[in-house]
Amino acid sequence: MLKKVKKVAKSFKDFAFKDAVLGTAVGIMIGSAIKDLINSLIDNILMPPIAYITSNIDFSKLFIVIGKNKYESIEMAEEADALILTYGKFINSFISFLILAFVLYLLVGVVVKSIQKGLDEKKEKKEKTKRCPYCFTTIDIKATRCPNCTSQLEKSN
Repeated sequence: MLKKVKKVAKSFKDFAFKDAVLGTAVGIMIGSAIKDLINSLIDNILMPPIAYITSNIDFSKLFIVIGKNKYESIEMAEEADALILTYGKFINSFISFLILAFVLYLLVGVVVKSIQKGLDEKKEKKEKTKRCPYCFTTIDIKATRCPNCTSQLEKSN
């Protein structure tokens, strides 16, 4: 019985502390932190100017009552248990989605460009020349024979 418990505990430890599982957990936590950061950016930086520009437009109050009765506000329709479509709230959500998608597009573009720049720099740093071990002149990395001393060289990858 004790061996089974130890075996299960070891199996769980092997599973739970693999690089992939820990990496996923860290990725989820970082993703959550980035989500909070982006929401703060949208709510505190981007939305106030948009709200200022559209200050006379309040989409959240737009609604349609399904039925014959008419109501002055969403609250009145809700109190009367009327069936309502609050399409204004959908419009607000859609605008927020578009802003979020645009911010993510810009963010991902910056991240991808910086990653690509790093990859390009690594490619540039990759050696394109080598030294001949016999005459010590600089030659192309792909050379199999030195053009200066004509020595046979080992193949480079």
